[in-house]
Amino acid sequence: MALNGPGRDKVIKMMHSERAFSFKRVENEEELIAAMFNYKWPLCYSFYYKNQLYLNDSDSEDSPEYAVVTIDKTEGRFGIHGREVGRLNPSVMPTSDAKKIIQNISAGNFADESPVQLTAEPKWHHCCALCGLNEGQ
Repeated sequence: MALNGPGRDKVIKMMHSERAFSFKRVENEEELIAAMFNYKWPLCYSFYYKNQLYLNDSDSEDSPEYAVVTIDKTEGRFGIHGREVGRLNPSVMPTSDAKKIIQNISAGNFADESPVQLTAEPKWHHCCALCGLNEGQ
């Protein structure tokens, strides 16, 4: 099985690296899977688990797709330099596949890597038009 899900041998480059992402730290794999598979999140909402960001890189809240980015270094307050090392698409894969992908990525087993720069803020600090928490409102 490819680390990016069925039928994917290479990492697809992030579609929305220009977004200002928010993230919530999750404590374990079960919490991460439940968050991605059982809830609907704004397009900027993401998760941090074991030095990886699971960034919502989709076009629609109804069809989430997460780019998995390992953090190589930070810049300034919220700048991230990293590598996209996988993708998860909860709308088309079973949780058992997602669990295997998360375990492989957490162990450093990447199918491919693609450099990426982005902004990721802790949830408590974040506000944007995508989540409706815009400061101007």
